[in-house]
Amino acid sequence: MNDINLTSVVFRLQRDRLESLKELSRQTRIRQSEYLREAISDLLEKYEDRLVD
Repeated sequence: MNDINLTSVVFRLQRDRLESLKELSRQTRIRQSEYLREAISDLLEKYEDRLVD
């Protein structure tokens, strides 16, 4: 991924979800941020017909 196109985002997450994400990241050695980017991409793809260009 090209870091030049990335920006910081701050949001709140339920503590149990964060702990699960941390554990998944620890077990797989994949960064939490990678999982979050993947989840957001999947969500946007799912609802792409609702997005206005």
